[in-house]
Amino acid sequence: MADAQEGAGRIRYFFEGDFSPYRQDFLRRCPPPMKLDRGMDLCKSGESREWMYYLCRGRLRVYAGNCQGNERTVALLGSDSLAGFDCLLPGASSLMTISCVTDCWLLPFKNSLLEEMTRGNPDFAVTLVRYYCLVMRQLCYDAANQSINSVFLRLAHFLLTNWGGEEAGKVELSQQELAYAISCSRSSVSRACRLLRREGVIATAGVGFRILDREKLERLCREQEEG
Repeated sequence: MADAQEGAGRIRYFFEGDFSPYRQDFLRRCPPPMKLDRGMDLCKSGESREWMYYLCRGRLRVYAGNCQGNERTVALLGSDSLAGFDCLLPGASSLMTISCVTDCWLLPFKNSLLEEMTRGNPDFAVTLVRYYCLVMRQLCYDAANQSINSVFLRLAHFLLTNWGGEEAGKVELSQQELAYAISCSRSSVSRACRLLRREGVIATAGVGFRILDREKLERLCREQEEG
């Protein structure tokens, strides 16, 4: 994922490794890493801490909620990614909640550090802009995909966008996590997955499943759209 050319035109749901060349720069300039335990919130929607974070190790979930308590996961962040762009503008409240899926080790920093690093290193500036554009592409794609009424199509698009060939066919997300990602109930995801299993498109593999036939998934998706 860290390869700029590979990720240049792709929609991503998972972000990891983009800032690995600058890990030592952040380690030198930031306070010592802090540990947050699994399940803890890094920030909550509506808060304004003016802090961002470099994720050294672990996985973070970025999600939005509404007044009914429904949640929508918009991204998962892994090591060597940045979290907290909502707090880039001083005084701006975060629109997203970020929580720890695993134990996480993070370097906190303020927007002044990004300004300093951007002005001092053109390569870092390019990496930061590219990362921001990838995040925006994901959010725009996500907004368009959620306007589709069919849960099956939302799930199919999500799978086709984020998992490639045979080596990348293992979907290590639970049905509840998939429901969070495509904004529907777990039972709706379960029904769609049963259909995909009957069609031989997926096979259960521990937590999650493996995509066995991407071409058939694409065909089923087209048939649903045309029907």
